[in-house]
Order: sequence, then C-alpha cells, then structure tokens
Amino acid sequence: MSDKLKKFLVVIFLTLLIWAWAYMSLAQSETFTGTLAVSPSADPGLLVTLTLPNSSPQTEIPLTALNFKGAPSRISDLSKRNNRPLNDQSRERLDFYYDPQENDGAEGPHTLNLLRYLQDKENSKIHELALTLESCTPPQVTATIEQLEKKELPIQCLDENSSLIKEAVITPSFANIYVRKGYNGKASISLTQQQIENARKQPITATPYVELGVAGVIRKSAEPVEVVLQSETLLKPRTFKTTKPIGVFMSQELQNAYKVAILNDEKVRETMSIYATDEAFRAYESVAYPLYIVIKDSDVVDLSEIPPKTIFYNFPHEYVKSGQIEQDATKLPRTAEITIEPLNPEAD
Repeated sequence: MSDKLKKFLVVIFLTLLIWAWAYMSLAQSETFTGTLAVSPSADPGLLVTLTLPNSSPQTEIPLTALNFKGAPSRISDLSKRNNRPLNDQSRERLDFYYDPQENDGAEGPHTLNLLRYLQDKENSKIHELALTLESCTPPQVTATIEQLEKKELPIQCLDENSSLIKEAVITPSFANIYVRKGYNGKASISLTQQQIENARKQPITATPYVELGVAGVIRKSAEPVEVVLQSETLLKPRTFKTTKPIGVFMSQELQNAYKVAILNDEKVRETMSIYATDEAFRAYESVAYPLYIVIKDSDVVDLSEIPPKTIFYNFPHEYVKSGQIEQDATKLPRTAEITIEPLNPEAD
C-alpha cells in the first residue's frame, strides 16, 4: 500500500471520528414513561399476562423510565407531543404491545429483557422515532402464556350487584366461550337497571362472558343472545280509560280565587296505553284522580292566553319507585285545553 493511500485512509478515519464525536456531543437524552400491554389482537384462545417481580399478573405494566437519546430536535419534538393533553388524539403515547406469537404461542413463562426486547422489536415505535433507547425501567418482565379451551356453557343472568335474575329467559341458553382448562362453571350476562326494565317489556340482546380469574381478564362469546324477563312482576302493555274527575293541582291562593274548566275533557279521557304489573295496574285504577294537570301562578297573569297543560299520570309512588308502572314512552304526552275564570269577577 502506497504512503499516499495510507495518508488518505487516515484522513477519512479521522474525519469519521470527528463527525461521530460531533454527533455525540450534540445528542441529547431525556426520560419518558410508557406502557407494555398484551396485544389486543392476540389469539383469544390464549391467556397472556405480564408479571413484574413481587407483583401480581397484569395485562398491562408501566414502563416508568424510558431513556431516549438522539438529535435535540427529535427529542424536543417527542417531548412536545408526549406532553399534550391525555384526550388529544395527536398525543404521542409510548405504548408497546406484546404478542404471544413472538414466542410461537408456547405455554409457560417467558422472561423478556425489556431493553433488548423493545430495541429489537420489528416495526417498533422506537424505530419510527429515529431515537436510541439507552435504558428501560423495569429491566425485565415475565410473560406467561396459557392455552385456553373452548366450551359450551350454560348462561346465567345477573344484575349490577351480581345477584341472579331468576326470571330471565335466555335464547339460546348456551354459549361457546374460551375458558381455562377444567372450568365447569357458567357463562354470565350482566344487565344494568335500564336493561332490566327494557327486558320486562321486550327481548333485548346481550353478550355472555366468563371471568378467567386472572388480572381481570374476561372472554366473551362471539354471538350475542336474547334475554327477556318473564315473571309475575313482568310489565305488560295495558289500555286505560277513566271516568273519574281530572285532578287540578294548584296553590291554595289560586283555589280560593279561580275556577278551572277543561275544554277537551272527553279527548283527554280517550283510551291510553301504559306498562304495569297486575298489582300496580289494579292500584292505579283505584286512585281518586288517575290524571291531573298543574296550574301555576303565572297562568293567571293573562287569562286570555293560557297555554295547553300537560296531562300527568297519577301513578302510585311505591309502584313507580319499584319500576312496576310507567308511561308508554313512544307516545306523546296529552294536553288539556283549559280556561281559568275568577270566582269573584267583581272583585277584580
């Protein structure tokens, strides 16, 4: 090799050294937080959990310190995007996902060196950021994979307090769900109070599920089922018509000074529809004023222009409270056309 070539190579080597030194002197470090979670697209036939030393299994663990190094402009850009409000869709979330297929779905515990795992992960967010991940806390995590089995299970219906709703009729009454080996229990459907009230009137749909008993993980049926509540407390559609007087509720002062007449009394009494249990309907039929209107003090300011008054149903309070009687929400409320006249016109 000639002296001239040797000198040329030395110059190139020194130039590269200077560039590397210059880059390292300009590179900036900053620490961020993030998460590692089980991939939402993981095979539902696998139960996957992540465990840190001296902690219980979870499906997501915090990465309390992700130390990145790189060009100041990129570090600054990441910091700005990462510090945006939590509800900002453009916020940069340092969330990483573990897919059990990376371990070929093999059952058992798999220890992950988190720094190496995140650095080597194909198509990783780190590669997209064009930054170097220098360290990670915690340093490692154990990913545990358990093979589940699909079983046909009977379905039970629960309320918000996990109490059994015995009158629930479920169609179909069995569901196919992934469960842990040896599980011989039931699948469940949980209904809110509103769903319970709706199911008393007509069938509703719900999705059965099973709690796997680890890290709050559940598995759901791929197919929803139909639920209806049939029992003595079932709300039934009723038609109601009354010949009893229409109640007029107003202050004592107004009662002493005015009289009220309903112009469309016959129309107000036309057959109407409600929902009620047998007991609640009988109780409603026995009240003295099944329907009523309310007169306010402001209604007597201008007796020539009195707006129509809404007709209210005087349902027994105890049955309303227990959800055994209610209006037909699909029908518009009726209104009464009224006149208000002074009892003693000469006094005005």
